[in-house]
Amino acid sequence: MLSAFFIFVRGILMGIADSVPGVSGGTVAMIVGIYERLVTAISHFDTKFLSLLSARKVRQAASHTDFGFLATLLLGIIVGLGGSSIFMHTLLTDYRSVTFGAFMGMILASVIILYRQIKNKNFACGAAMVIGAFLAWYVTTMNPLTGRDDDLLYVFGCGLTAICAMILPGISGSYILLILGEYEPIIARVKDLASFQATPQDLLTLCVFGSGCVIGLLAFSHLLKYLLRVHHSVTISTLTGFMAGSITCLWPFQKEIENVFQNVSFMEFPIQTRIYALCAFLAGLVGVLALEKAASLLVPQKTKK
Repeated sequence: MLSAFFIFVRGILMGIADSVPGVSGGTVAMIVGIYERLVTAISHFDTKFLSLLSARKVRQAASHTDFGFLATLLLGIIVGLGGSSIFMHTLLTDYRSVTFGAFMGMILASVIILYRQIKNKNFACGAAMVIGAFLAWYVTTMNPLTGRDDDLLYVFGCGLTAICAMILPGISGSYILLILGEYEPIIARVKDLASFQATPQDLLTLCVFGSGCVIGLLAFSHLLKYLLRVHHSVTISTLTGFMAGSITCLWPFQKEIENVFQNVSFMEFPIQTRIYALCAFLAGLVGVLALEKAASLLVPQKTKK
Protein backbone atom coordinates (compact mmCIF):
# COMPACT_ATOMS: atom_id res chain seq x y z
CA MET A 1 0.00 0.00 0.00
CA LEU A 2 1.28 3.46 -0.83
CA SER A 3 2.38 5.52 2.15
CA ALA A 4 0.25 8.48 3.14
CA PHE A 5 2.97 10.87 2.03
CA PHE A 6 3.06 9.59 -1.55
CA ILE A 7 -0.75 9.62 -1.72
CA PHE A 8 -0.76 13.22 -0.46
CA VAL A 9 1.80 14.25 -3.10
CA ARG A 10 -0.27 12.61 -5.82
CA GLY A 11 -3.29 14.56 -4.58
CA ILE A 12 -1.32 17.81 -4.85
CA LEU A 13 -0.44 16.97 -8.45
CA MET A 14 -4.10 16.24 -9.22
CA GLY A 15 -5.13 19.56 -7.68
CA ILE A 16 -2.58 21.46 -9.76
CA ALA A 17 -3.83 19.71 -12.91
CA ASP A 18 -7.46 20.58 -12.15
CA SER A 19 -6.52 24.26 -12.01
CA VAL A 20 -5.34 24.21 -15.65
CA PRO A 21 -7.99 24.55 -18.40
CA GLY A 22 -8.12 21.39 -20.51
CA VAL A 23 -6.23 19.21 -18.02
CA SER A 24 -8.07 16.59 -15.99
CA GLY A 25 -7.19 15.40 -12.51
CA GLY A 26 -8.05 11.94 -13.81
CA THR A 27 -5.14 12.27 -16.19
CA VAL A 28 -2.71 12.73 -13.31
CA ALA A 29 -4.33 9.90 -11.36
CA MET A 30 -3.68 7.65 -14.34
CA ILE A 31 -0.09 8.87 -14.72
CA VAL A 32 0.86 8.35 -11.07
CA GLY A 33 -0.73 4.91 -10.88
CA ILE A 34 -3.71 5.44 -8.55
CA TYR A 35 -6.52 5.67 -11.08
CA GLU A 36 -7.93 2.19 -10.67
CA ARG A 37 -7.67 2.36 -6.88
CA LEU A 38 -9.44 5.72 -6.90
CA VAL A 39 -12.29 4.42 -9.08
CA THR A 40 -12.65 1.33 -6.88
CA ALA A 41 -12.72 3.39 -3.67
CA ILE A 42 -15.40 5.73 -5.00
CA SER A 43 -17.51 2.83 -6.26
CA HIS A 44 -17.54 1.35 -2.74
CA PHE A 45 -19.90 4.06 -1.52
CA ASP A 46 -22.68 1.56 -2.11
CA THR A 47 -25.44 -0.29 -0.28
CA LYS A 48 -22.89 -2.28 1.72
CA PHE A 49 -21.34 0.99 2.92
CA LEU A 50 -24.78 2.25 3.97
CA SER A 51 -25.61 -0.99 5.77
CA LEU A 52 -22.33 -0.83 7.69
CA LEU A 53 -23.07 2.76 8.70
CA SER A 54 -26.61 1.92 9.76
CA ALA A 55 -25.17 -0.89 11.91
CA ARG A 56 -22.74 1.67 13.41
CA LYS A 57 -19.77 -0.28 12.12
CA VAL A 58 -17.82 2.87 11.30
CA ARG A 59 -14.43 1.21 11.18
CA GLN A 60 -15.58 -1.44 8.72
CA ALA A 61 -17.36 1.18 6.61
CA ALA A 62 -14.17 3.27 6.43
CA SER A 63 -12.16 0.21 5.45
CA HIS A 64 -14.71 -0.75 2.78
CA THR A 65 -14.38 2.65 1.06
CA ASP A 66 -10.60 2.95 1.54
CA PHE A 67 -11.39 6.12 3.46
CA GLY A 68 -7.82 6.80 4.57
CA PHE A 69 -6.66 6.82 0.95
CA LEU A 70 -9.53 9.07 -0.20
CA ALA A 71 -9.16 11.52 2.70
CA THR A 72 -5.40 11.86 2.21
CA LEU A 73 -5.82 12.26 -1.56
CA LEU A 74 -8.57 14.86 -1.11
CA LEU A 75 -6.40 16.85 1.29
CA GLY A 76 -3.62 16.86 -1.30
CA ILE A 77 -6.04 17.97 -4.02
CA ILE A 78 -7.22 20.89 -1.87
CA VAL A 79 -3.63 21.92 -1.12
CA GLY A 80 -2.71 21.61 -4.81
CA LEU A 81 -5.68 23.69 -5.93
CA GLY A 82 -5.05 26.33 -3.29
CA GLY A 83 -1.33 26.54 -3.94
CA SER A 84 -1.58 26.57 -7.72
CA SER A 85 -4.19 29.32 -7.65
CA ILE A 86 -1.46 31.64 -6.38
CA PHE A 87 0.77 31.31 -9.44
CA MET A 88 -1.29 29.56 -12.13
CA HIS A 89 -3.20 32.70 -13.10
CA THR A 90 0.09 34.51 -13.69
CA LEU A 91 1.51 31.63 -15.69
CA LEU A 92 -1.57 31.38 -17.90
CA THR A 93 -1.77 35.14 -18.38
CA ASP A 94 1.88 36.11 -18.89
CA TYR A 95 3.53 32.81 -19.92
CA ARG A 96 0.67 30.92 -21.58
CA SER A 97 2.73 29.49 -24.46
CA VAL A 98 5.50 28.19 -22.20
CA THR A 99 3.03 26.81 -19.64
CA PHE A 100 0.92 25.02 -22.25
CA GLY A 101 4.07 23.77 -23.96
CA ALA A 102 5.19 22.12 -20.74
CA PHE A 103 1.78 20.56 -20.10
CA MET A 104 1.54 19.35 -23.68
CA GLY A 105 4.86 17.55 -23.28
CA MET A 106 3.69 16.04 -20.01
CA ILE A 107 0.46 14.72 -21.51
CA LEU A 108 2.26 13.26 -24.52
CA ALA A 109 4.68 11.48 -22.18
CA SER A 110 1.68 10.21 -20.23
CA VAL A 111 0.15 8.79 -23.40
CA ILE A 112 3.41 6.90 -24.04
CA ILE A 113 3.43 5.56 -20.48
CA LEU A 114 -0.19 4.43 -20.64
CA TYR A 115 0.33 2.78 -24.02
CA ARG A 116 3.06 0.66 -22.44
CA GLN A 117 0.57 -0.49 -19.77
CA ILE A 118 -1.84 -2.01 -22.28
CA LYS A 119 -1.42 -5.74 -21.79
CA ASN A 120 -3.05 -7.02 -24.97
CA LYS A 121 -2.32 -4.81 -27.96
CA ASN A 122 -4.78 -6.12 -30.55
CA PHE A 123 -7.20 -4.72 -33.13
CA ALA A 124 -9.92 -4.07 -30.55
CA CYS A 125 -7.54 -2.04 -28.42
CA GLY A 126 -6.33 -0.09 -31.44
CA ALA A 127 -9.89 0.69 -32.51
CA ALA A 128 -10.81 1.73 -28.96
CA MET A 129 -7.83 4.07 -28.84
CA VAL A 130 -8.76 5.71 -32.14
CA ILE A 131 -12.40 6.11 -31.09
CA GLY A 132 -11.36 7.57 -27.73
CA ALA A 133 -9.01 10.04 -29.41
CA PHE A 134 -11.68 11.13 -31.89
CA LEU A 135 -14.31 11.63 -29.19
CA ALA A 136 -11.95 13.70 -27.03
CA TRP A 137 -10.91 15.80 -30.03
CA TYR A 138 -14.53 16.33 -31.05
CA VAL A 139 -15.54 17.43 -27.56
CA THR A 140 -12.68 19.93 -27.36
CA THR A 141 -13.71 21.50 -30.70
CA MET A 142 -17.39 21.96 -29.83
CA ASN A 143 -18.76 25.48 -29.63
CA PRO A 144 -20.14 26.49 -26.22
CA LEU A 145 -23.91 26.28 -25.79
CA THR A 146 -26.13 28.85 -24.15
CA GLY A 147 -26.67 27.72 -20.58
CA ARG A 148 -30.13 27.42 -19.01
CA ASP A 149 -29.28 28.36 -15.46
CA ASP A 150 -32.95 28.70 -14.50
CA ASP A 151 -33.69 25.11 -15.52
CA LEU A 152 -32.78 22.99 -12.49
CA LEU A 153 -33.08 19.74 -14.45
CA TYR A 154 -30.53 21.07 -16.94
CA VAL A 155 -28.25 22.15 -14.09
CA PHE A 156 -28.54 18.66 -12.58
CA GLY A 157 -27.62 17.10 -15.94
CA CYS A 158 -24.63 19.43 -16.25
CA GLY A 159 -23.34 18.35 -12.84
CA LEU A 160 -23.82 14.69 -13.71
CA THR A 161 -22.02 15.06 -17.04
CA ALA A 162 -19.17 17.26 -15.81
CA ILE A 163 -18.23 15.00 -12.90
CA CYS A 164 -18.13 11.97 -15.21
CA ALA A 165 -15.76 13.87 -17.49
CA MET A 166 -13.66 14.97 -14.54
CA ILE A 167 -12.66 11.41 -13.61
CA LEU A 168 -11.91 10.51 -17.22
CA PRO A 169 -8.27 11.05 -18.19
CA GLY A 170 -7.88 13.68 -20.88
CA ILE A 171 -11.27 15.36 -20.52
CA SER A 172 -11.64 18.34 -18.21
CA GLY A 173 -14.86 18.62 -16.25
CA SER A 174 -14.59 22.42 -16.23
CA TYR A 175 -14.24 22.37 -20.02
CA ILE A 176 -17.44 20.30 -20.30
CA LEU A 177 -19.21 22.88 -18.13
CA LEU A 178 -17.88 25.60 -20.41
CA ILE A 179 -19.30 23.81 -23.48
CA LEU A 180 -22.66 23.36 -21.73
CA GLY A 181 -22.74 27.07 -20.89
CA GLU A 182 -22.80 26.56 -17.13
CA TYR A 183 -19.16 27.21 -16.16
CA GLU A 184 -19.46 30.93 -15.47
CA PRO A 185 -22.87 30.73 -13.71
CA ILE A 186 -21.69 27.96 -11.39
CA ILE A 187 -18.37 29.69 -10.65
CA ALA A 188 -20.20 32.95 -9.96
CA ARG A 189 -22.51 31.24 -7.49
CA VAL A 190 -19.59 29.54 -5.75
CA LYS A 191 -17.87 32.92 -5.38
CA ASP A 192 -21.06 34.46 -3.98
CA LEU A 193 -21.32 31.59 -1.52
CA ALA A 194 -17.70 32.04 -0.42
CA SER A 195 -18.29 35.76 0.15
CA PHE A 196 -21.58 35.09 2.02
CA GLN A 197 -23.61 36.85 -0.67
CA ALA A 198 -25.47 33.82 -2.01
CA THR A 199 -29.24 34.03 -2.40
CA PRO A 200 -31.65 31.15 -1.67
CA GLN A 201 -31.84 30.57 -5.44
CA ASP A 202 -28.04 30.33 -5.57
CA LEU A 203 -28.05 27.76 -2.79
CA LEU A 204 -30.78 25.73 -4.47
CA THR A 205 -28.94 25.76 -7.80
CA LEU A 206 -25.65 24.67 -6.18
CA CYS A 207 -27.41 21.90 -4.25
CA VAL A 208 -29.01 20.58 -7.45
CA PHE A 209 -25.68 20.80 -9.27
CA GLY A 210 -23.90 19.05 -6.38
CA SER A 211 -26.53 16.30 -6.35
CA GLY A 212 -25.88 15.68 -10.03
CA CYS A 213 -22.15 15.50 -9.34
CA VAL A 214 -22.57 12.98 -6.50
CA ILE A 215 -24.96 10.71 -8.39
CA GLY A 216 -22.88 10.88 -11.56
CA LEU A 217 -19.66 10.12 -9.70
CA LEU A 218 -21.07 7.11 -7.87
CA ALA A 219 -22.82 5.67 -10.94
CA PHE A 220 -19.94 6.23 -13.36
CA SER A 221 -17.35 4.85 -10.95
CA HIS A 222 -19.25 1.56 -10.85
CA LEU A 223 -19.25 1.42 -14.65
CA LEU A 224 -15.53 2.19 -14.84
CA LYS A 225 -14.75 -0.41 -12.18
CA TYR A 226 -16.64 -3.04 -14.17
CA LEU A 227 -14.94 -2.11 -17.45
CA LEU A 228 -11.47 -2.12 -15.87
CA ARG A 229 -12.12 -5.53 -14.36
CA VAL A 230 -13.73 -7.23 -17.36
CA HIS A 231 -12.23 -5.35 -20.34
CA HIS A 232 -9.02 -3.94 -18.88
CA SER A 233 -6.92 -3.59 -22.03
CA VAL A 234 -9.71 -2.10 -24.16
CA THR A 235 -10.67 0.32 -21.37
CA ILE A 236 -7.07 1.47 -20.84
CA SER A 237 -6.75 1.86 -24.62
CA THR A 238 -9.87 4.05 -24.72
CA LEU A 239 -8.60 6.20 -21.85
CA THR A 240 -5.24 6.52 -23.59
CA GLY A 241 -7.08 7.72 -26.68
CA PHE A 242 -8.97 10.28 -24.60
CA MET A 243 -5.66 11.72 -23.41
CA ALA A 244 -4.14 11.75 -26.89
CA GLY A 245 -7.19 13.41 -28.44
CA SER A 246 -7.29 16.15 -25.82
CA ILE A 247 -3.72 17.32 -26.48
CA THR A 248 -5.01 19.93 -28.95
CA CYS A 249 -6.46 21.83 -25.96
CA LEU A 250 -2.89 22.49 -24.85
CA TRP A 251 -1.52 23.80 -28.15
CA PRO A 252 1.00 26.40 -26.90
CA PHE A 253 0.20 28.99 -29.54
CA GLN A 254 -3.18 30.48 -28.77
CA LYS A 255 -4.63 33.95 -29.16
CA GLU A 256 -7.73 35.44 -27.60
CA ILE A 257 -10.27 35.99 -30.36
CA GLU A 258 -13.71 37.29 -29.37
CA ASN A 259 -12.98 36.54 -25.68
CA VAL A 260 -12.08 32.93 -26.48
CA PHE A 261 -8.55 31.52 -26.79
CA GLN A 262 -8.15 29.79 -30.15
CA ASN A 263 -5.29 27.79 -31.65
CA VAL A 264 -3.29 29.66 -34.29
CA SER A 265 -0.15 28.98 -36.31
CA PHE A 266 3.11 29.06 -34.37
CA MET A 267 4.41 31.41 -37.07
CA GLU A 268 2.23 34.16 -35.59
CA PHE A 269 4.43 34.22 -32.49
CA PRO A 270 7.95 35.65 -32.07
CA ILE A 271 10.78 33.17 -32.57
CA GLN A 272 11.83 33.62 -28.95
CA THR A 273 8.40 32.49 -27.76
CA ARG A 274 8.53 29.51 -30.12
CA ILE A 275 11.91 28.46 -28.75
CA TYR A 276 10.79 28.80 -25.13
CA ALA A 277 7.60 26.81 -25.83
CA LEU A 278 9.59 24.06 -27.56
CA CYS A 279 12.06 23.86 -24.67
CA ALA A 280 9.16 23.68 -22.19
CA PHE A 281 7.53 20.95 -24.27
CA LEU A 282 10.74 18.87 -24.30
CA ALA A 283 11.26 19.48 -20.59
CA GLY A 284 7.72 18.29 -19.82
CA LEU A 285 8.08 15.24 -22.07
CA VAL A 286 11.49 14.14 -20.77
CA GLY A 287 10.66 15.09 -17.19
CA VAL A 288 7.57 12.89 -16.93
CA LEU A 289 9.31 9.93 -18.62
CA ALA A 290 12.25 10.31 -16.23
CA LEU A 291 9.97 10.54 -13.18
CA GLU A 292 8.06 7.46 -14.33
CA LYS A 293 11.31 5.57 -14.64
CA ALA A 294 12.47 6.73 -11.22
CA ALA A 295 9.12 5.86 -9.65
CA SER A 296 9.25 2.35 -11.11
CA LEU A 297 12.57 1.87 -9.33
CA LEU A 298 11.81 3.59 -6.02
CA VAL A 299 8.07 3.23 -5.44
CA PRO A 300 6.09 -0.03 -5.50
CA GLN A 301 3.69 -0.02 -8.44
CA LYS A 302 0.90 -1.92 -6.76
CA THR A 303 -1.75 0.62 -5.90
CA LYS A 304 -4.72 -1.47 -5.14
CA LYS A 305 -5.68 -2.73 -1.73
